[in-house]
Amino acid sequence: MALTRRSFLKLALSGAGAAAISSLHPTELFTFFKPIDVENPLAAYPNRGWERVFRDLWKYDMEFSFLCAPNDTHNCLLKAHVKNNVIVRIAPSFGFSQATDVYGNRPSSRWEPRCCQKGLALVRRFYGDRRVKFPMVRKGFLEWVKAGFPREENGKPPKKYLEGRGKEPFIKISWEELFDITASAMENIARTYSGEQGKKYLQAQGYDPLMIEAMQGAGVQTLKFRGGMPPLGATRIFAQYRLANMMALLDDHIRNVGPEKAKGARGWDNYSWHTDLPPGHPMVTGQQTVDFDLVCVERAKHVVVWGMNWITTKMPDAHWLTEARLKGAKVTVIACEYSATCNKADNVLIVRPGTDPALALGFAHVILKEKRYDANYLKKYTDLPLLVRMDNLKFLKPEDIIPNYQPKPLNNYIEILKKGQSIPIQPKQARPMISEEMRKEWSDFVVWDTRKGKPQVITRDDYGKRFERKGIQPALEGTFTVTTVDGKS
Repeated sequence: MALTRRSFLKLALSGAGAAAISSLHPTELFTFFKPIDVENPLAAYPNRGWERVFRDLWKYDMEFSFLCAPNDTHNCLLKAHVKNNVIVRIAPSFGFSQATDVYGNRPSSRWEPRCCQKGLALVRRFYGDRRVKFPMVRKGFLEWVKAGFPREENGKPPKKYLEGRGKEPFIKISWEELFDITASAMENIARTYSGEQGKKYLQAQGYDPLMIEAMQGAGVQTLKFRGGMPPLGATRIFAQYRLANMMALLDDHIRNVGPEKAKGARGWDNYSWHTDLPPGHPMVTGQQTVDFDLVCVERAKHVVVWGMNWITTKMPDAHWLTEARLKGAKVTVIACEYSATCNKADNVLIVRPGTDPALALGFAHVILKEKRYDANYLKKYTDLPLLVRMDNLKFLKPEDIIPNYQPKPLNNYIEILKKGQSIPIQPKQARPMISEEMRKEWSDFVVWDTRKGKPQVITRDDYGKRFERKGIQPALEGTFTVTTVDGKS
């Protein structure tokens, strides 16, 4: 075998290295890996300064409390921890159990910790690269403004300025430009729909004649402001509603009608009319869908979750559902999809969107037909015994059958305000308050007493034990004939 100079040097070096290693004692091979033996840790111990990095990982310079008040209305009281003028984390405050209401009641600590994953992750939104930190306007709308607010024969802006919604980019503008655009747009809209010409525009656009008549010629009435969900009113200032009232100044400027006849803009109801939640519910029942607090489910035997994705949208209150299940409550979820709440349910019913009313009516039919209800409870706590007129399908009122009837005093819960008496601010309203005019409009109700075989008057105060003390046995079913004050039956 031919041995080159390079090969010879490689072999020589490897042999020398092996000889050097073999000359070492076996224990000396790991001299630099030998553990340190500390006989007295109080006298000497290795440097542990590096541990400070981990011990100070959650250290902060200051903290402050704030309310997380999004559209879900939970108003969670949270704490922000600040380090180097940057919020490093958010945590629950554990302060709800220290709060009191107007009666002095204090909530249980079981409400703690009141927060959700979205609130705890707010830091990412504060400092995220997708946070909007400057005003922007849609490209087509900006072009409409710069073109001088052109309109078609029916008063609408040309379609080319509107069809880009959801497609066009947004243009960054300055705050001064934003204020100018907003003010000029509101002024143009109010002026366009004022007076007779404004009325013609709205008629051409297909608005209901009663809506147009209610405006009384004030174009500012087409401006609609929404001030946030009602529970947020205690923590926010309702600036949008104040701005709506201030539109009376603009109306006077446009129509020159004086302060007494000037009208403000429209303040949209925060629940019923802005389509965020089912408007049909208050239209039909007169009540919003806020009939009970979610904490009440822990006393329920069967929980029906319908119209709400509890686990996703009510996270601070989700533990009440969990605790109800631990106590044996059965859960049924009715939804148009397999929602996050469905996997917590014993029964899941998936329905087509828009079929909920038919399903609810079907349930009601079966419950009534098969008498699957607590008759005693219905008589004392619901409006099912109230008589309904067959000629106009309205509740039979005492004044319909009793000449010169005057509504009875209410002293159980509702407070009646005298004419001219002002309503105190919301935090000082210890109970529902209504005016005398509204009390007369409400009037009282009539049930059919099966014991005496005649109609009997009851008020809003007559429920539960108060109703029992009246000794009335109301009918839940049947058709009865009464004579009205005008002599009709």
